[in-house]
Amino acid sequence: MTELIEVRANGLSGSEAFVSDLRVSVGQTVAPSAVLVGIELGKAAVEIEAPAAGRVARVLVAVNDAVKDGDLLVVLERAESVQSASASPGPSSAPSVEHVPRVADTSSAASGGHVPNPDFHASPSIRRLARERGLDLSQIAGTGRHGRIVAEDLARPVPAAAQSQSHLGLAAALQLDSALALQGPDESRPLSLLQRAVGRTVTQTWTQVPHVTQFDETDITELEAFRVALNRERGQEELKLTLLPFVVKAVAAALSAFPVFNASLLKDALVLKSSVHVGFAVDTEEGLRVPVIHHANRLSLRQIALEIARLADRARASKLAPDDVQGGSFTISNLGGAGGTAFTPIINAPELAILGLSKATLKPVWNGSAFVPRLMLPLSLSYDHRVINGVAGARFVSHLGAVLCDLRRALL
Repeated sequence: MTELIEVRANGLSGSEAFVSDLRVSVGQTVAPSAVLVGIELGKAAVEIEAPAAGRVARVLVAVNDAVKDGDLLVVLERAESVQSASASPGPSSAPSVEHVPRVADTSSAASGGHVPNPDFHASPSIRRLARERGLDLSQIAGTGRHGRIVAEDLARPVPAAAQSQSHLGLAAALQLDSALALQGPDESRPLSLLQRAVGRTVTQTWTQVPHVTQFDETDITELEAFRVALNRERGQEELKLTLLPFVVKAVAAALSAFPVFNASLLKDALVLKSSVHVGFAVDTEEGLRVPVIHHANRLSLRQIALEIARLADRARASKLAPDDVQGGSFTISNLGGAGGTAFTPIINAPELAILGLSKATLKPVWNGSAFVPRLMLPLSLSYDHRVINGVAGARFVSHLGAVLCDLRRALL
């Protein structure tokens, strides 16, 4: 008895999405949770996994195909033979999620018993690391779940033949001509699919949305002292609070006071959001991702910190779900750890504003009788000038700065 399993794109409502990675072809046998299709959604990426073991009967999409919520992606055929094969131990049960030509390896014995794996399973970040290190993933045995190759596996010795073959494959993929190859130190590196997706998004936003950026700075001396004291009280086992949860809390309060900043412009209609969903930019190996903290105005400081940690971990592991990246009404981009005094963040349309944070520095500030050292945080607010004028932008930044200066204002 054969059972057909339909694998669809779910949870993509309201997002422009396309297929960025296709891991399977008709006839392959896959294990439960094997990644079948990778999908990009603007500044995020999700992986569609197999709900059960089966044989690929149909593949209905190709790389770069646009997809929407509910689209049929892959059809699996689950028969008794497939189920028994997937359950039986030994090499025959290894997940087959991507066929890569086997590279002859005559040095496996010398490499300490390394076992080639032509059907390797690896995340986009692992694939990128392998490319940068000149490694052939088909020659690496994965120790992760279902044989997935993890970062630790890349640290083990790899046969020289596999490394040289990987370099040849990379050169062919980049289509280097002889003139470029002779240049020596120059390197041509293709953009990742996520980088290309983000590039299209920010280019469209920058060219279609009139940006104005308001710069300011606020005194966070007391806030920083409060943060340090809280971390000291919480002990070593608790999650350490960074500055970002405090900023999210203050932004949520400011958005409640200035509803037009918590809105979206859809054609000629201004949609004022009933909930405060704050996105924050995460720098990952594949590129920029923007997960969303939903109902930030209802969460405690600790809940916000835990949600930031959870979403950031998922973003860096390329495991964000569609719900993790959708529904944002305002975005924060924090470059404080990298330095700088100010920048112009690009609005995450259809949102109307984005807040940029730069590195906080000690500055001499006049208190009426003397200059005293104060920790000043630079703020860069970009907003859509079609809806928000300069006076409103200045007032919002001023209000936000006052809340950060005295977080008790967030209770009002």
